[in-house]
Amino acid sequence: MRISRYILPLVAASLALVGCATGSHITLGTAPTQTGTINMVMTDTPPTGVTPLSFTVTVTSAMLNTGSTQVSIPTPTTPIEVTRLQTETGFLSSDTVALGNYTSLTLKFANPSLTFENNTGSAMTVNGTVCAKAAVCTVAPAAANLTTTITLPSTIAVTNGSSDTLDVDLNLANLFSATLSADFAAGSSVTIISPTLGQTLPSFEDVVAEVTAVDTTHSTITIQNSLGTSIATVNASTAFHDFPSSCKSTLATCVSAGQILSANLALQSTAALIATHLYFKDATSSEPEVEGVITSIDVPDQQFSMVVLDESAPTVSGLPIGSAATVSTTGATFTADDMGMDTTGYLFSGVSDLMVGQEVSVLRDSTLSSGTSLTADRVLLRASRIATTLTVPPACPSLTISSLPSFISAAGTAQISILTSSTASNGLTEFAGTANACSAIPTHASLSVRGQLFSVAGNGLPTLIASKVVTH
Repeated sequence: MRISRYILPLVAASLALVGCATGSHITLGTAPTQTGTINMVMTDTPPTGVTPLSFTVTVTSAMLNTGSTQVSIPTPTTPIEVTRLQTETGFLSSDTVALGNYTSLTLKFANPSLTFENNTGSAMTVNGTVCAKAAVCTVAPAAANLTTTITLPSTIAVTNGSSDTLDVDLNLANLFSATLSADFAAGSSVTIISPTLGQTLPSFEDVVAEVTAVDTTHSTITIQNSLGTSIATVNASTAFHDFPSSCKSTLATCVSAGQILSANLALQSTAALIATHLYFKDATSSEPEVEGVITSIDVPDQQFSMVVLDESAPTVSGLPIGSAATVSTTGATFTADDMGMDTTGYLFSGVSDLMVGQEVSVLRDSTLSSGTSLTADRVLLRASRIATTLTVPPACPSLTISSLPSFISAAGTAQISILTSSTASNGLTEFAGTANACSAIPTHASLSVRGQLFSVAGNGLPTLIASKVVTH
């Protein structure tokens, strides 16, 4: 399973993290006069019978090596949530580096934390923690090696003013052993993906966060969530979606401090971020959005369980990323979020429309919620991310998948229909990786798909409206 993709742009004295569609930015000292830019991203690929529902880890240091010298690259102090990035790219940091020919990258990791559902058929023990059969457990995996040095596919020659990108692939299937111990230095656990011809700087989609500042003089917004802070420029090309009628497609009339937004951000060669799309979510951040993947549903009691993957607030007391939460939905409204795809005709109006594997965002009632026990004012259907292997030929625009993550198949789902779109009016499916269209996807291809997952569809199968399909 491809899970994460992170970028480290080494440019003009700044550091940013946009992991799992979230980010942080700090300013460093003055850059040397003779420097170049390098961008580093991270991508990933887990064990049979164990589907990682959340995996967080901190990158504590990054060193570029020339063979005789090392150059330190600043890294974020907040943990990275990896599993949401099956189809995404995450921005680690940016900084200028001295001129030179760089041949390898040394990364040091710390504090790995894994939340998974045990579908092996029996209890298992992970680093002293017993996880019962069919239980959702959070463990701190034992780690044989937390440091790895990766030889670059080709030497990066940093010249004055140059800009390069490193794509780091974190492969969970190779990272973990059968006992779920981790080894970041083993084989292809962490590798560098060779850049493709004409590769452009990446973008970071669906960054859900609070607006903490609006600077109309410099046309920037500052957004903050559980994984940090980002500053992004809003310009004439920025598209505004779902804002109140007072919004006139300008920063001053649309965005204000305290709102919750979803932002699509594009990385520039200077390491600046441009907000290409802004989606209005809430007028106030007094009640945070908590996003997670559903692991079980209790229709009679109007509640469900989920593993937390993202939070719009910097902190939510007693609810760390990766924790298992129980959500009460009595009195809550249900709606499918605007994710840019046409979902007309698909139902999402109550607990009966939920299914294991859906990703939802819960507007947390701060008065009635405590720790991992949440009461929802609203439940939004968000985009699920599923890794699979195609076993039957595509019947474009549809794909039928039966090789599902173990926690989904264990809940009784045997197949899911993936619906792609090549029509702009319905929203265009983005194709990435080795296939640039539905018709180009071969049978037995390894796929990561992203889109809103509906439990009921006209064909009798749960259907995922694909906003992105990555062929590996």
